[in-house]
Amino acid sequence: MDAPKALRDLTRRAHVALRVSMVEGALHALMVGVAESYLGAFAVELGHGPRQLALLSTLPLLAGAAVQLASPVLCALLGSRKRLALMGALGQTASLAALLAIASTECRSVAALLVAQLCFWVSGGAMAPAWNAWMATLTVHTDRSAYFARRSALNQLALLLAFGGAGYALHHAGVPVLSCFVALFAVGFVARLASVIVLSAQADLEPPPRLPASQARIVGRARTAWHGSEFRVAGYMCALAFGTHLAAPFFTPYMLRELALDYRGYALLSSAAILAKALTFPSCHRIAARVGHARLLRWAGAGVAVTPLLWACSSDFGVLLFAHVVGGVVWAAVEYSSYQLLLDSAPADLTAEFFSIANCMTGLAQVSGAFLGGFILSHQLLSYPALFVLSALLRSMPLALFAAQRSQDSALLRELYTRFNALRSTDAGRSLLVGSELPRALGSRTTDPPPAL
Repeated sequence: MDAPKALRDLTRRAHVALRVSMVEGALHALMVGVAESYLGAFAVELGHGPRQLALLSTLPLLAGAAVQLASPVLCALLGSRKRLALMGALGQTASLAALLAIASTECRSVAALLVAQLCFWVSGGAMAPAWNAWMATLTVHTDRSAYFARRSALNQLALLLAFGGAGYALHHAGVPVLSCFVALFAVGFVARLASVIVLSAQADLEPPPRLPASQARIVGRARTAWHGSEFRVAGYMCALAFGTHLAAPFFTPYMLRELALDYRGYALLSSAAILAKALTFPSCHRIAARVGHARLLRWAGAGVAVTPLLWACSSDFGVLLFAHVVGGVVWAAVEYSSYQLLLDSAPADLTAEFFSIANCMTGLAQVSGAFLGGFILSHQLLSYPALFVLSALLRSMPLALFAAQRSQDSALLRELYTRFNALRSTDAGRSLLVGSELPRALGSRTTDPPPAL
């Protein structure tokens, strides 16, 4: 088969796999909407207090973050990113079965719920870098930004329908509410199982080479990825995750306990954020094309920092609804732009390792923030509104990373412009500038960076 025909065939197979991935993403979003999104409310309904909620929102995240460091090696030993992704998805399916059993028996043991959530997040963490690298390969020959904008929008719409439907069911469930959680976890189990089946039909066109155990060294490969990657964006997301999760795990108990909202109001607020994200995602591609992903991330990051202040200012339902809409818009832009920038930061041959480190950093930051927030609330050091103000402050601080980079970029462009004026009089000077200095100075790549999710 000649090279052009082989490339066309590879591109066609990738497009088919990407369409399958759209379906799998919608099924996964359905599971998230009816099950994962209500884990906090489920813990509250079981009667667990701030300390238990802090434990449930930190330890599973920590385990899920730590296991990602082993994901690239597991992927190499298995010889397939697809196999590891399927194993992780099946692990989450089993976790949903455990949650279904807990709801059915009305088990109020913190340990049982903690084990189920540990299995859920560890399975998801193990598969995440492999899935990211898998999607990176599939989108090399496509308009990556446009594809992920469409995929994210579809996922958010599926999530909106699932979350809204679950909230409606809980609101009209009557007493006991736990019986409704049984139905929700059952739907989540079926949806995740269906996504596993669809995921198995998605092709992995360039599986990584199988490594012998003697060469599969977690520390060595992680060290290589660490030294060969750009972690500025990953560092920003890590710092943002710390400030966000200082308060994020406690929005649910704040709404259900402190504000005494019913499930209809709770679902309406959260659905407003999901709908705002769904409507924003398709526009992110066009906005980023005009202003750039880095600038979009800076603007959206500023909006993320402002959002908790709205929570702190008022408990009026209208204000909270506005806060959720604003939050949905800015978080959509943050998630979209940061993901595209992380794709550009990953080395082509160590994509899974890079994302395992970046995701682990973010997960550890989430755990640290949630643990600190739980400590503050359990010891009554701050009220909920004061904690939200502190979260806003911590969310704004990482923007200094981009402010410093912006001044460096300006200085670099001025230097390049000066050198261009000095060299443009000769053909040799132009060749030197365009062929060597500009790519090296700006950190551009000679090959397309692999995308991921």
